[in-house]
Parts: sequence; structure tokens; C-alpha cells
Amino acid sequence: MARYRRRLCLAVDLRHYSRHTYPEQQDAQYRLRLVVEHALRRARVLRVRAQQQLQGDGQLVVFPAGVDVVRAVPALVLGLRDGLFQANRAPGLFGRLRMRASIGQGAISRADRGYLGDCVVLVNRLVDSGPVRHALEADPASDLALAVSDGIYRDVILPQAHGLSADEFRRVDVVLQDKDFASSAWLHVPRSAPARDLGAEQVIWGHSPGRTALREFVVPALGAAHLAATVVSQSRTLREWVLPGDHTATPATTAAAADPDFDGPDEERHGEPHHADPPDGHHGDPHDPYDPYDGHHPDPRHPDPHHPDPYHHAPYHHDPGRSDPGHPPGDPHDMDATGGHHHFHLPDFPHGGH
Repeated sequence: MARYRRRLCLAVDLRHYSRHTYPEQQDAQYRLRLVVEHALRRARVLRVRAQQQLQGDGQLVVFPAGVDVVRAVPALVLGLRDGLFQANRAPGLFGRLRMRASIGQGAISRADRGYLGDCVVLVNRLVDSGPVRHALEADPASDLALAVSDGIYRDVILPQAHGLSADEFRRVDVVLQDKDFASSAWLHVPRSAPARDLGAEQVIWGHSPGRTALREFVVPALGAAHLAATVVSQSRTLREWVLPGDHTATPATTAAAADPDFDGPDEERHGEPHHADPPDGHHGDPHDPYDPYDGHHPDPRHPDPHHPDPYHHAPYHHDPGRSDPGHPPGDPHDMDATGGHHHFHLPDFPHGGH
């Protein structure tokens, strides 16, 4: 069952991306990544915690739960504005980057092929809407056309957030009849210019100190690896997938599905105990009394007729020191070593006995 949590969402899309060649598109994707990462750093959000869904010339960023939107949204908008200005100071093969963007907040859940939730639909519809496209085309001095939802405007922009003024936003109606979508939004088209970081420790474009890399990459990666190892080690059965409602899989059936020659435990094969075969090239050592693969080594389950047990006399081996119950004394069939008969003399009993 999907788990929904309230999260902040950002959607971005580049203008006229499909009109460029493949090398130019590659340059645009590289610089778009730098701009988005710069904005995340300005918002003080670890890049490894922000879930990103790439779309070629666009990108969807889902922020971690619990983000302070009143502090993060203004820093994010100023970071996008500053990042575009810095990236366009030395344009590459693609040329000048101009971006459409939208920000919203709502209940989000992760699915197999992306993200679920009305907020995901909202930000994607806004970033591709006609009012946002027309606003960017109508102002060539701007590199950013941004639309925010009613909730973001009411909770963040209207209370005079740091670095942003409510006077810089205007209300627009977004209607997409072919998508059966209608909503209101607040449009912001700032002039292309650098935007100073208002945080205590300023984030500078292109500057990545060693401690920042350690904090944003190494430590979260080690924590994620430890968590994954803990989950895997506590799992008794590892399966590639399980269909809903399938509760019949067991370790034995899982192994049988993976190996068609699987017959279960050794002691259950053919209804007989299974005895280990000697390794390849091993014929047993007759001089080693502990070699389990020695053909002459006595096996308690398979008596060896050539090596009698000294503690259990066979009935057919005569012991001269003990009487044989199967051969009473004086049996004419008993012969000595020369082939003659053994002569036994019964003791004399007193007369009159019976």
C-alpha cells in the first residue's frame, strides 16, 4: 500500500530544447543539473535527500518530508535565479538557458514508475501551461518564469518572505481543456540578475569546500549503506518479486523454482540416506584410519567381511578358548589341524547316576 507524505515539489523545463543538436542538448542537461543543484544548496537541502526524476530537458524534484517551506522556498527561487545568471555568463554549445518552473506542496507517494499525488500533476501542468510559456516569451530580459500554487503564495510569499516580495507575483488562471485541468496560480518573472544568498554561510556558485562534499555525499552514503545492509541481513528469504496475495512461497519452493534439479534435503532423496561421494580424483588412503573415503575402512552401517570386528566374534570362527554353542564337544565334524578328529573324553560320573 502506498504511503503518502506531505512534500514540497519543484518542476523545471528548458525553453526550445528540442530545436538544438545532440551535443547542444548534452551541454544544456549538464548546466541544468548545475543550476538545480545550486538552488538546492541555497535552500540548505542535501542533494542526496532530494528525489529527482529526470525528463531530458526537464526535471521533477521532490523534497524530503519535514522541510521548512517558509525558509526553503524563497532561498530556492533566489537560487534558481542566481544559478541561471551564473550559467549564462559563459554559455556553452546550447547557448543561453531560459527556464520555466513551478512549485507546489501536497501529499506525495513513490510508485514503480515515478511519483503519485495531485501535487505532482499540478506542478507539471503549471510548468507546461500557456500563461507561463507566454510570460517567458514576452520578457526577453528574464531567464525564469515561475508559477507557485495558491497554498505556497498564501503561506510563504504573502507574509513577505525573505528576499521575495508579494508585489512581484501576479495571479493567473491556468486552464487545460485537453487535460481536463483548471487551477489558479501566482506568476513570478524576475529580471536576469545575480541574487545574493541571505544565509549565515553564503553559498557561492561553483564553490564546493571539502567539508560540504563530506557532509552532502560521504556521510549520507555511509548511512544509506548501513541501513541497506541492516535490512538485507534481517531478511530471511530474498526474492526478486512477490505478486500481491501470494503467501505460499517458502525457502524450499523458492529454491526449487530457481533450480529445476532441486530435490530437497539429501536425506529425502529416493527415500534413502544420502552418503557423500569422494571428491574428484580421490580414491581414499588405506593407511589412514580416519579417511572417510577409504574403501577398506570399516563402516558401522556396512560391515566389512575382510576385517572382522575383534569385539564381536562371528559364530563361524572357532575360538579354542571358548565353547561353541553351535558345536558341542565331541562333534565328529570338528577336526584338528592334521585333518583328524578331535577326541574328547567325558568325565567319569559316579555309578548310579542317570
